[in-house]
Amino acid sequence: MAVVVGLSAANPFYVQALLPAVERAFAVPAGTVLLAPMATQLGMALGFLFLMPLGDIRERRHLLGMVALIPSLLPPFLTAFVPAAQHGRMLGIVLSGQFSGILLSRTVSGLAAELWGWRSIYVFSSAAMLAVALLFRSRLPALAPVEARPYGRLLVSQLELWRQQPRLRRSCLTQALLFGSFMALWSAVALHLSAPPWRFGPALIGSFGLVGLATILAAPGIGRLVDRLGPDRIVAAGVATTGLGVVVLGLGSMSLVGLAMGLMAVDLGVQGSFVANQARIYALDPAARSRMSGLLFFTAYLGAALCSAAISSLWTRWAWSGTCCFALVLISIGLVLERTTWWPFATRR
Repeated sequence: MAVVVGLSAANPFYVQALLPAVERAFAVPAGTVLLAPMATQLGMALGFLFLMPLGDIRERRHLLGMVALIPSLLPPFLTAFVPAAQHGRMLGIVLSGQFSGILLSRTVSGLAAELWGWRSIYVFSSAAMLAVALLFRSRLPALAPVEARPYGRLLVSQLELWRQQPRLRRSCLTQALLFGSFMALWSAVALHLSAPPWRFGPALIGSFGLVGLATILAAPGIGRLVDRLGPDRIVAAGVATTGLGVVVLGLGSMSLVGLAMGLMAVDLGVQGSFVANQARIYALDPAARSRMSGLLFFTAYLGAALCSAAISSLWTRWAWSGTCCFALVLISIGLVLERTTWWPFATRR
């Protein structure tokens, strides 16, 4: 499952290391190319909102072969077969695949672009996803639906879940802020590294995805910490770690070592919070896991799309420093949202 999630999660992010090459190929103004990942993220957000709920009323193997939502459909599928005490560890393993795909997609696409042109990665991606579809059909166990309500009522029930579950709302909003910052930074770093003094090509820009190897290896350990310490503390620690990483990125903007260390901290914080937030919401209502997962991913990718749009408009004037300041503001809001996990006088909800 972790391997398949990685292959699937990589698809929308191959373009990030290719943005300077795409910008030149289509001769678009500086910063405008950032609208490409924004459009992809917005489309995925709509898929999470309108298609993910089907996982509660349909046999999920059919959905996995039909839509590009594998990274969000597999975690609730997995938790149905795993004891609750092991949810954090198992989610950590599967989500290590997700972040492997997101981070290493830049390295793979950058190298492919240097060797065969920037369009070549999408030929590889098509073949990989065909193999995934065949694998799922033959290897995944069947899982009966947990709901029998009509599709329209299923969509409306998402609003009911949002209204009734404050922990779901908090998880969604916090993850939207963190993932939005994460995607804005990773999109902007490609433009930052292609500019003077470095003028890196796609392969060197993509090599920065290798800084995520440390966080990929840490994911199972993060999952075990979720099981032992509870998800709330891990989410709060993830927000703080992401904020520290953004500070390092801002202060070390002209140092490759500083950029690598900052990105590593951001990756670790966002991945840790994603594991913990999923464990937090899946414990609320086992019969609504697909819908709650859809809401979590919907808000995360909507946040990413909005942040990419904001950075596209900020880049021409403020460039990298403006991106870091923008990300730090978002993370500060996330820290306030999670105050019940670290502020001793806050009311826990």
